[in-house]
Amino acid sequence: MNRTQIQTAIERNLPFVLKMADGNEYPVPHRDYVVLPPRAAYVIVFDKKSTDDSFDVLPLLTMTGLRQAGNGAHVSSKDQ
Repeated sequence: MNRTQIQTAIERNLPFVLKMADGNEYPVPHRDYVVLPPRAAYVIVFDKKSTDDSFDVLPLLTMTGLRQAGNGAHVSSKDQ
């Protein structure tokens, strides 16, 4: 995955899921739940189910795909 793919998903403001190399998946219900710092090699995803604003810091290098709701689009690192 690269920054542009993630930025595009954020700008669409549709729910999406970030897939990681370890098999974990992190849902992003809408843009308020994700932060992509300007020059960082990671993404911050807040947990919607959390009552204490818990979040995960996800390195871009370990992201293997992105599944976006709405149009059935799926992007994987192989598509780069």
